[in-house]
Amino acid sequence: MNTTEFLTISAAIVPDRVAMVDRDRRVSYEQLQSRVNRLANALSNMGVAAGDRVAVLQVNCAEHVEAYFAAAKLDAVYVPLPFRSRADELTHMIRDSEPRVLIAGKRYTDLVQSISEIIDSVRHYVSLEEAVDGWRFYDDLVSSADDEERFPAGDGDDLTMIMFTAGTTGTAKGVMLTHDSFSSYILSNVAPADPEIEERNILTVPLYHVAGMQAVISAIFGMRTLVIQRQFEAESWMKLVQDEKVSRAMMVPTMLKMLLDHEARPNYDLSSLDVLTYGAAPMPKEVIKRAIIELEDTQFINAFGQTEASATITALMPDDHNVKGLSEE
Repeated sequence: MNTTEFLTISAAIVPDRVAMVDRDRRVSYEQLQSRVNRLANALSNMGVAAGDRVAVLQVNCAEHVEAYFAAAKLDAVYVPLPFRSRADELTHMIRDSEPRVLIAGKRYTDLVQSISEIIDSVRHYVSLEEAVDGWRFYDDLVSSADDEERFPAGDGDDLTMIMFTAGTTGTAKGVMLTHDSFSSYILSNVAPADPEIEERNILTVPLYHVAGMQAVISAIFGMRTLVIQRQFEAESWMKLVQDEKVSRAMMVPTMLKMLLDHEARPNYDLSSLDVLTYGAAPMPKEVIKRAIIELEDTQFINAFGQTEASATITALMPDDHNVKGLSEE
């Protein structure tokens, strides 16, 4: 199944529901569909066609989500680049994936410009947040294009994303992921949406990580509101959970420990959090036991996955996190 269908269905059923919260911006499903179509048409006008790569170098933001679905509507391929990369690492990934368009946030434009002469595939540079000389400006592209619906020709077997992973050693390797890589997992493991129930996911894991993209596509399928945290900071995370009544979250163990240890935690109401999934690194036993006890309104899931699988492979479910009666060892 082509992943763009998830957005099309959700926009048709819950058009007025907030799809994304990004800082002070709130975008409904109807608005998201319109913006994705506008961006897709703008990219098409720039020559992007089936099989072309569209790369994004930026922290978590609404534009990442728009760029993914816009590329998919053109049967193009989305390439989320790790924003912590050095110049040589970034050069390797761009040369390997050969994007036609590179979209970058303002904190990364100088880095991109420093290597632009040695990355031959990029035909168009697009800036986020502010205009840059010689670059297209993202906001202008979206506002000036029409919102005529775009329908991809590709199916579930077609490539939708190249995601880089270094594994345990060596240089980053581009993992080729199809639409079915995501949709087959989601259709088998994510409960179908009930339009009468509104859930909210907080996105903290970076979108160049497969868990981040899995969370985004699952949220769109589930007609949930995606609350975007650009980069993790414990107190701002707690404030978002409290203010937005977040019901689902995903963290790595270090984030969870920072949350538990934060002196301001008693000041925030986290009782809306129904499910907290963790993974990507070993979880110290003392941290998860403490979390289960102290966040008593929350159920925990330990997800095991890998980039090559595009999703969770297996998991320890909430019933596996019952610590009552266990020894302190």
